[in-house]
Amino acid sequence: MRRTPHYIAFAGLELARYFVLVSATSHFATTTPSASQALRIVAAPNTLFAIAFLFLGLDSKRYEAYKPLLMVGKLAALFSGIIALPRLLGNSTSSSLAATYSILGIAVWDALTAVILALPDKTRPAEPTSPPPEPERVELD
Repeated sequence: MRRTPHYIAFAGLELARYFVLVSATSHFATTTPSASQALRIVAAPNTLFAIAFLFLGLDSKRYEAYKPLLMVGKLAALFSGIIALPRLLGNSTSSSLAATYSILGIAVWDALTAVILALPDKTRPAEPTSPPPEPERVELD
């Protein structure tokens, strides 16, 4: 088991991303009192990104098979952020502008982590190759 510190740092940043996402989206749902709680429930699966990065940080070799799934999730989050941004930028009130920039920052973070996940992991040394086994000597009578 080999720890990878940058994935552990990403896990902490993903947890912060979740809270920023909930805070930014709750600003847009101030029309009904229960909307903020509903948004927290809808955004809860985003904590899986933090958990996935934590497991990658603890043992990247063991959980490397899940990197493509994590990258697809980040790309889906990036796509949904890109779709939402034009409408959010059209709302020009000063209080919603901060929430819009928060969501823009989250979209940039999703793009950055998708690129980092696509890069090969250089912190892990290559697997040592064992020499081919020597054939067994056979005595002929």
